[in-house]
Amino acid sequence: MINKPTQIRISAADGSQGLRKALSQCAGDKVQILLAPGLYYVDETIQLGAPQSNVEIRGEGDVRLVGGKRLYGWKPVSDPSVRERLDESVRDAVRVLDLQENGVSDYGHLGRRGFSGDQIPSHGELFFDGIPMNLSQYPKKGNYLPITGYEKEIINECEEKIGHPDSFYRFDDPRPSKWAANSDLWVHGYWCWDWANSYEHVTELDPDAMTVSLKEVPENRIRGYKPGQRFCFLNILEEVNTPGDYYVDREKGLLYFYPPSQMDENTELLFSVLETPFFDLQDAQGVTIAGVTMECIRGIALAANGVSDLTIDGCHFRNIGNHAIDCKGGLRNRILNCTIHDCGDGGIEITGGDRMTLEPSGSEIINNHIYHIASWSRCYRPAILPKGVGITIAHNLIHDLPHIAILYSGNDMQIEYNEIYSVCMETGDAGAIYSGRDVTFRGNHISHNYIHHLGGVGLGTMGIYNDDVLSGTIMEHNYFYEVGRAVMLGGGVDYVVKNNVFVKCYPAVHMDCRAAHTEFFWTACYEEQRRKLYNGVQSFLHPNDPSVTLDCTKSPYIDRYPELAYLVQLYDDGRQLAATADIVQNVFCSKPLFRYYWDRRDANAEKFYDCGELVSLSEEELSCIFDTRHDVKSNWSPGKGDWRFARNYTAAPKDFEDAEWGLIGLRPECRAMEYGFEWDPEEFDSIGLLPQERTDNPPRILTCLTYPYKGESQPLTLGIRNMEDAPVSGDIQLYSGNPQIQLTQRTVSFQLAPHEEIHITVGDIHGAERFTVEARGVQAGIRPARAENYLGNWNRF
Repeated sequence: MINKPTQIRISAADGSQGLRKALSQCAGDKVQILLAPGLYYVDETIQLGAPQSNVEIRGEGDVRLVGGKRLYGWKPVSDPSVRERLDESVRDAVRVLDLQENGVSDYGHLGRRGFSGDQIPSHGELFFDGIPMNLSQYPKKGNYLPITGYEKEIINECEEKIGHPDSFYRFDDPRPSKWAANSDLWVHGYWCWDWANSYEHVTELDPDAMTVSLKEVPENRIRGYKPGQRFCFLNILEEVNTPGDYYVDREKGLLYFYPPSQMDENTELLFSVLETPFFDLQDAQGVTIAGVTMECIRGIALAANGVSDLTIDGCHFRNIGNHAIDCKGGLRNRILNCTIHDCGDGGIEITGGDRMTLEPSGSEIINNHIYHIASWSRCYRPAILPKGVGITIAHNLIHDLPHIAILYSGNDMQIEYNEIYSVCMETGDAGAIYSGRDVTFRGNHISHNYIHHLGGVGLGTMGIYNDDVLSGTIMEHNYFYEVGRAVMLGGGVDYVVKNNVFVKCYPAVHMDCRAAHTEFFWTACYEEQRRKLYNGVQSFLHPNDPSVTLDCTKSPYIDRYPELAYLVQLYDDGRQLAATADIVQNVFCSKPLFRYYWDRRDANAEKFYDCGELVSLSEEELSCIFDTRHDVKSNWSPGKGDWRFARNYTAAPKDFEDAEWGLIGLRPECRAMEYGFEWDPEEFDSIGLLPQERTDNPPRILTCLTYPYKGESQPLTLGIRNMEDAPVSGDIQLYSGNPQIQLTQRTVSFQLAPHEEIHITVGDIHGAERFTVEARGVQAGIRPARAENYLGNWNRF
């Protein structure tokens, strides 16, 4: 007979102290603590140790744990010296509040964070009815100023001239001359590389000379200043001039705020205070936390160390200063059905399994909706960061991130059935799913994922990025749509790229032999991998202990991964590492072939159709259409690689379910199956969230952008399709960097009945030969679309 757990009910009036009292009475027996709906303000971490093993904490209804203070007492700005600093047009709209009168004495502070930076608690943040407000900055959020010069010159690892990090850098904008002196002025920048940002304290701003000097910059934080790279200023009273802006005067304890809408007694304004986790689990086993919202905190929301059989189910994490969840060590931990968004750092960081013995963790991250992550740190703070052995990441929906979605390190990871889009939106040389720099990371399977519509600047972005000689990754049954360099094979060996679908990618597979390349820093990269093979495996659970390492040329690695014997022989013989991959049974449909339909059943193979019209193409256009570099492209000593191709199929739009809308599952009549493609009619539709397992699901709304390629008038049309059984509404924003494209609407609001589809004219192409127009949803659940043409630049296809 199964013993029922003891039940303890806590009311919102009991608050977090009631929860602490209930937990203090536990002694390892099964206890279910039920939280009634309401707000539970938490001003101190709730500790769970071994006595709290087998406890279940479950919210009944809308249960909110809040790590901040609700603010009251907003007043118009009356201080003449402050009003003088504000733009005249907003002086009467800005409000001020005394934080100390609201019980806030620690306002938090800005600090160094970003690439190679420490994880620190966020500054005090302001939330308006659950929506994060904007710390005052210039230019406004999402915009940057270019670096225009520097004082002292150095040469970086790519033999480029850049500014020394100890010197000042230059910009070209007169706006800072309007600001008063500010000892707490900060800058955020991508100083040299698009994947390496940081926040730095300004020691001197010379608005007349337009130079900025920073405080004690370590070289591992800023490699130097490259002209053309970007930065912005933060924490400026004078820049409280747009609805949603705020600024904290830490000397006087005053908060200035430009409300986005009218405030009344029902408006909830929260200011984050708590810098330690809501829950800190140490050695507690079998704990369940379910149905609870955790929000408005400067630090990590939930931390677990040495915990096994932990279940976090159906929780909502929002407005978090650092990570939502940080789980280190333990076995069989599960994070299920959660919604995580607006975190300053990452979403979920989990470490488990033993790289010394290759014992799997058995932990799972399944069916979570994660978006708007890395709000502050921006780079290398992904939605999911698994480290170790044997962790499963499946059926998650991840979107709208500045950088990586899933960054894994270790062995025998299963990354499957995830939908990922609109990630890497602010960075370059990045991937939606990323790992790199270790030939001992083996047994990793990335399969049945749908990756589409990525962002990217500079060096661009990849779908699956195997960086710097990462090896052995198996990539099968994935779907890629509108992804630059969908699969990147960065010089490693034993890759498998099999049974994937690539539509409108450029190229589908990009590979190189960088470890055999002799220029720049690749020789050092090769030597680093050799060192890791012999003594470089380090335990993620003991990252600072250099003695905890293992020789991967011996058991258990050589037994689990016998292909490592090839590397051992290679290194022992002193030969170069030549990349290897099997690229088989894939389906390719490049951008040119997506546009120009070629009817291969026609007796005349020269007939091509553009939007259903028979067209005559030049030899140059024909050579571009059939240029295999759209599908597979190589560089960096490509002749030294061993890349094996077999039974790949070249497709047309008619081979897919509804490719214009991003539905790229194959039709049963597609001939790819004759080439060996392993077809499952349910496979594509099974990717993404399992809505029946969740209580809070975003809608699934598809979009497409179309235009006629010919004619005097070329209207651009936005299609919106509701895939739900219920009505939906939302807003879609349109973007184009080409002034020749005249968008008649920049924001489209819509309301759709169940399964309704509409088409709206939003502009005209006017014969532009080179352009990109993107449609991206404001609310979660709206899939993006892209209209792109490079008719005048065939090499771009």
